[in-house]
Amino acid sequence: MLATLPTATTEQTVFSVTNLVILIVVAAVFYPLQKKLRETVSRRRRERWEEEERDAQRGQGEQQREQGDGPPAPDDLA
Repeated sequence: MLATLPTATTEQTVFSVTNLVILIVVAAVFYPLQKKLRETVSRRRRERWEEEERDAQRGQGEQQREQGDGPPAPDDLA
């Protein structure tokens, strides 16, 4: 029964010039967009990490000052 279907008897081409052109156009459009998106996300991630690092360092400095465990002031040495 399935062998009598018209699609089963016709040969289907795997490769065609039209499909190749479509693939090239899609790649030409999406590759630059994907590259730009990756660069933007990476830059924002690095900026966020730098900001978090600065915040953490500030927090540690404030915590040390509150606890009094910071390095002695130069006038306390004498």
